[in-house]
Amino acid sequence: MTILSVYDKAVQLQNRARQIAAGAVGEKEATRVLSRTKELRAALAELRNQVELSHALAGLGAAAKPDLAGIDAARTAFDRKARNGLPSDTVFNTARRKVQEFTDRLKGDNSEAWSSWATARIAGLPLARIPMLSADEREAARGREKELRQAAAAKNLSKAGITLFTGTYAILAEALHDKSDPPKELLDLLDRLEKRPSPTLRDITDADIALLRQFDMDLHITLQRTGA
Repeated sequence: MTILSVYDKAVQLQNRARQIAAGAVGEKEATRVLSRTKELRAALAELRNQVELSHALAGLGAAAKPDLAGIDAARTAFDRKARNGLPSDTVFNTARRKVQEFTDRLKGDNSEAWSSWATARIAGLPLARIPMLSADEREAARGREKELRQAAAAKNLSKAGITLFTGTYAILAEALHDKSDPPKELLDLLDRLEKRPSPTLRDITDADIALLRQFDMDLHITLQRTGA
């Protein structure tokens, strides 16, 4: 794999630098190369992470497989300049900058693809059926919905986050799969309560309150005195 090739080259240079450091001559040069190699390996590790995330997203159908042609070109240039001795700081810095640029671009692509895919998956869930679950199931379902929305909006995507989302999504989708849609009366009432300006208590009937309590929706309705 391309990234592994660059990574292996960095390891080879690090080993070579250690060999030089073992002698009396070249200790300063070896220290320089060891430091630059450590920086390059750290950058490559982050790039590898983003490539793995991109492949994970591709497996979900959320993104296309990453194009690593740019890294191939950077690796070839690095190999050519490192072939006849220890690379200069300029060579190391150029390689690290190329890796960072590719990492940043891939990270942005991954984040955009994840946000679009995860948001669409949540939108496809029949969340309106949550009131039809039992009290305990409703609480669990709302907790899972919250987890899904937080994961979809995550700034730093990780493979663990993807796994958590897909697992939580599957559980919630299964819980709602065979449930019927809530009665139209409840949906209409919730729509009225969400409008602005909010209805006053005089606008809410005893039947409305009983309907909210029937589905434990009264736990999510608050009252506020106007002018308070």
